[in-house]
Amino acid sequence: MALNIPAMSPTWPSVERESPITPRENLMLALEHKKPMWMPNLYADSQMVVCPSNHDGVPKDRDGYDWFGTYYSYSPTVGINMPAGGVFEEVTQWREKVKFPDLKAIDWSKDAEGFVRNEKKALYMRFGNGIFERLHAFEDFEQAMVDLITEPEECRALFEAIADYKIELFNCIRDVFPLDYIVAADDYGTARGPFFSTALYEATILEPTRRFVKAVQARGTKFIAHCCGKVDAFIPYLVEDLGVDGLEIQDINDIPNIMAKYGHKILLEYKADANIVHDDEASGETMKEHIRHIVDTFGAHAIGGSGVAMNLQSSFKDKYYLMEEELYSYSLSKYAQEEK
Repeated sequence: MALNIPAMSPTWPSVERESPITPRENLMLALEHKKPMWMPNLYADSQMVVCPSNHDGVPKDRDGYDWFGTYYSYSPTVGINMPAGGVFEEVTQWREKVKFPDLKAIDWSKDAEGFVRNEKKALYMRFGNGIFERLHAFEDFEQAMVDLITEPEECRALFEAIADYKIELFNCIRDVFPLDYIVAADDYGTARGPFFSTALYEATILEPTRRFVKAVQARGTKFIAHCCGKVDAFIPYLVEDLGVDGLEIQDINDIPNIMAKYGHKILLEYKADANIVHDDEASGETMKEHIRHIVDTFGAHAIGGSGVAMNLQSSFKDKYYLMEEELYSYSLSKYAQEEK
């Protein structure tokens, strides 16, 4: 096996085809927890918004400062940059050190100049630096862990202020772009387990995050929560307490159990096996069989609700399009058979 799994997979142009409904309509059915006509290919079926006026972070291909004064260091190895703190040394300093930007002073309409909407695709935007993540963007990560334990009230106060800021930022952008959904990142764990206990989460992060989720949904925009790490313990909070519309989590979590329990309430983004899709020696039939297996295991016809939405990737253009066609045609046929 000649296997080289990239840190960042190539993005191949979307397929233009005649379909019973548009990819946007199909994906939105899934985000409403209804049965789509075929298994969505989440990002291929979507058009991303980028706002140049938004300096909540720094473009991921360079070093630099965001509008809070957080410094980001770019890593060519992993293809992204990482915040390096420097705003305050410990959380009790946040009222003095954190200067929130005047979002109303920005002419957000300029970001839409020249923007061409693709009505066939769902419109979305990624929101990084989540409510918890912003704490360890402001300061050292280890100090953030200490502060959660020793200064939970101060952390909660900061998180409420961050929630206010994120809601205002979202509304400024939503006034200009009719976003169908957002993908909001807030990572809660490592590959082995959570960063913090559920009790600490309830005391500090849960309620500010709930306000953010509900504010987004109040504008008619769906909320997909991106959360890296082994975070099974937080899935009930994300689904039941926060009421997010979708989940973007890693397969180190118990995906079959999550879908069996919550598949009727959330749309889960799912990736194919990297050991197959990035293997230049894997046959076309092997890749097609893998796609059929995913559809038969996690499709709407198999588990109810909307099934999962694929995030289909491959290092190889021809193999990507082979799998993309199989995903569309096979799931379309399977979902239609279930209607008969």
